[in-house]
Amino acid sequence: MIAKNSVITNNHVMTSNPVITRLHEQVARAPGDLNARLMLGSALYQAGLFAESADAFQALLARQPDHPRALLLLARTLARAGQKADALQVLARAQQVDAGNAQVWQVSAALAVERRDWQQLLHIAQGWTQTHPTAVDAWQALSRAHFEASCFSDAIRAYAPVLDLAPDNPAHLIGAARLAIAAQGYADAQQYLSAAQAITPDAPELLYTLGRLHHLTGELDAAEAYCRRAIAARPGYATAYVELGALREGRLSDAEINTIKQLFEDPAVHPEYRVMLGFTLGDALDRRQQYQQAFAAWDQGNAINRRISEQEGLIYQPALIESELALLPAIFDDLTVDLDEPLLDDHAPPPPCPIFVLGMPRSGTTLVESILASHQQVHGAGELPTLYDIHETLLAVARQHGPDAARDRVRTQARHWRARYLAALPSCPGKTHIVDKQPLNFRSIGLIRLLFPDAPIVYTQRDPLDVGFSIYRHKFAKDWPCAHRLADIGHYYTVHARIMAMWQARHADAIHVADHAELVSDPERRIRALLAAAGLDFQPACLAPHKTRRSVATFSAVQVQQPISGSFAGRAQKYVRQLIPLQDILGFKGGGED
Repeated sequence: MIAKNSVITNNHVMTSNPVITRLHEQVARAPGDLNARLMLGSALYQAGLFAESADAFQALLARQPDHPRALLLLARTLARAGQKADALQVLARAQQVDAGNAQVWQVSAALAVERRDWQQLLHIAQGWTQTHPTAVDAWQALSRAHFEASCFSDAIRAYAPVLDLAPDNPAHLIGAARLAIAAQGYADAQQYLSAAQAITPDAPELLYTLGRLHHLTGELDAAEAYCRRAIAARPGYATAYVELGALREGRLSDAEINTIKQLFEDPAVHPEYRVMLGFTLGDALDRRQQYQQAFAAWDQGNAINRRISEQEGLIYQPALIESELALLPAIFDDLTVDLDEPLLDDHAPPPPCPIFVLGMPRSGTTLVESILASHQQVHGAGELPTLYDIHETLLAVARQHGPDAARDRVRTQARHWRARYLAALPSCPGKTHIVDKQPLNFRSIGLIRLLFPDAPIVYTQRDPLDVGFSIYRHKFAKDWPCAHRLADIGHYYTVHARIMAMWQARHADAIHVADHAELVSDPERRIRALLAAAGLDFQPACLAPHKTRRSVATFSAVQVQQPISGSFAGRAQKYVRQLIPLQDILGFKGGGED
């Protein structure tokens, strides 16, 4: 019935529109009049008759397949009709026949961004920059594609022509600063922001980015001041409110909470911003002990975040995660490698010894890193990506060609992988040790033992329910698709626990367990044991890591500047009813104190 009424309505529009009627008649009289067909397709588009408009442009292209204008207009029509994948295919043809038309590339890139197809955007941007090397938006698109793939170094390199082409544009300088912040290049970010500040000192985007930078570098009072200035300059600035909520740990005024709630419930606000606002709102309501409303906000934030991830094809796959339980022992049991050949220049100083801090996220990895990084000989490098990338490459070989092929890959690549890891470490002159606190390295303990047989490994543990709950109430990056649903979090935790049990059975003497509850209840004894396990002498500064000035690029950036305490222990107990799906998967009721 709906379809029939729609046809009647469309026919009525076509017959009642004299322009469309006249163009139909002209095309009927002169089928080879391509201009008439082009105008007919455009008139139908303007009337909202997208299917008929597409038919008109396709009829034109049947007569002249490489008509550049018709290709572009057909793509536009298909996009409006919701056929974005088909529109991109048409635009790919338009890029070949009309590469000099910047609009073809602009529309292609915009569609790829709308579909969150970052691989497609990368392909488009590569062709766009080659064809239009002086187009600023082409390089911005290329940088965006690399950024969304978490390839921050490539994103920064792609952005360099933007600054070369328009060096005094403050928006471009702020964009460069944000890329530098993502890559933890805080000194570079400060230089870009200082340059922008000299041009437009009160721009809201500048003030917000300065707040973000000061947050990550531990200057929290300055960060809050910049955030408040950004909000004053632009009321309703969503990300500035998110940043303020993080800095205040949810301690917000009634007016601030009301604004955040309004923005969160506004469908016109970009979904990614709504996700962040949802988590911020949940934290603020939790601080006020409005637990039911807080959990509802986290629920909604996670639901939106899951839809975004699914749009990019990032879906939690339990069977894929479980497959590592069989693959890892099949690859690493009784495997040996030869690392005797020199890896570095004989005249180069020895590289720092890595200390691997690993475990589930929100289990205390940042606290342990902060304790270690308070030692004079240790640099805290944060969550390094290199070992994770190597691990993923190895697992891909195992899944595609079998464990024996993966074992052969380890034997042939071990020296190269070790050198690659060491070469990618950040510079830390005067330090003998460097902390890599990538939580996912718990999967890679077999690889760590082969590449760095003497490297300390610290496994952080915390009450499972508190870990799962803390994950659920934070916005995790897109490479954590398990983080959006309680059942998925619980499943991932159980697989992690089984993998760690396997490694502990094989390498018990090499893995030091740092239990969060024991660490906060008896800090001096546990910190001394931690330092000894890492091969470090005791230094009093490690007992007060909150006094050590350092950058922290995790959710704990504010928390680590506070003295060690158990103030967040057992927080999940306030939400026992809401956490039943997580408790059921974990196999117990209730969470203990940390």
